[in-house]
Amino acid sequence: MHIKMKVMKNLLYILTAALAFLLTMSCNSTEKNQLLFGHWTGVEWLVGDQPSTHTPGDVTFTFDEAGRYTFSYQGTTEKGTYYTNNNQLFTTPDGGIKIMVKIPKLTQDTLVFDMNRGGQAETMTLIRK
Repeated sequence: MHIKMKVMKNLLYILTAALAFLLTMSCNSTEKNQLLFGHWTGVEWLVGDQPSTHTPGDVTFTFDEAGRYTFSYQGTTEKGTYYTNNNQLFTTPDGGIKIMVKIPKLTQDTLVFDMNRGGQAETMTLIRK
């Protein structure tokens, strides 16, 4: 009977640690989502390590608390749903397919995307508007 109590006690410690880990991870994800909410405007667009021929100031993103986003670039607008997982942003345009970009930096005023468009590495930096 004493062995069963030790096993149960160890199992309780493991479950408590696992629950604490999951809560920590979900809080981090929620915190990142909250930082993402709002309106963002492009300030830099690099292809490789060189400035792009695209105009970064024409790029805007808006992310809302309901999991919806709007993307605009030079008169073209895209709307859809989004979610984050770890340091990745997943967007799905209405009627389109899911796209993933990496988020190497997200602060109160700066958002950086690492993208891969057609096999070419691109980095876009946006600031909160």
